[in-house]
Amino acid sequence: MVGIFWDCDGTIMDTERLYAYAWQTHLKQFGLNISEEEIRQFVGVDDRIVHSFYAKTVPLDDFENTMFSLGEIIQQSLNNKIIYNDVKILLKQIYDLDIKQACVSASPQGLLNKKLQEVEIENFFHYIIGGDMVKRNKPYPDIYNKAIEKLQTSKNIIIEDSPTGIQSGKETNSYVLAINRGMFSEDQLNQADLVVDKLSLEIINKILETL
Repeated sequence: MVGIFWDCDGTIMDTERLYAYAWQTHLKQFGLNISEEEIRQFVGVDDRIVHSFYAKTVPLDDFENTMFSLGEIIQQSLNNKIIYNDVKILLKQIYDLDIKQACVSASPQGLLNKKLQEVEIENFFHYIIGGDMVKRNKPYPDIYNKAIEKLQTSKNIIIEDSPTGIQSGKETNSYVLAINRGMFSEDQLNQADLVVDKLSLEIINKILETL
């Protein structure tokens, strides 16, 4: 049985910069100014690690309340335009073929659900899992292993956009398809089995023929 496992931020939605903006805005309340380039080092990384890093510098609230604040900032900027067009088409095509899909994100479950609901794509997924639902988030494989176990699939394609996510996917022995959204260089993405500039059903079908 085939399973397609989607990362969210940067893969499905153009939210990597929005994520950076949320952290920038939140940290300004504590008098700390950070650049987008600085926060980019945490793309695809467990939010608990980001929280722990900045909590050493400023008196952040606990993790849950900080994530709630970030979620409020992000949600104010969410709309249907934030979904990449190739994803919008491909999600429905795969769904119509009755292939199982999961959304597997390093973001906390609550924030992930909000984002998917806000842009009205949550119904395309048979399973949705956030990074706080496993002890070890990306780059460890635990979150993808849990999703694969939940869907009980044997031929799996993981779609990612970051080196951290690619590492997580590769360690499950799944086929990892990287989408280049311009956030990372080709060298940073080359651990994936295939790197493309645009997602399509044709690419998915060609991969499935090799599995």
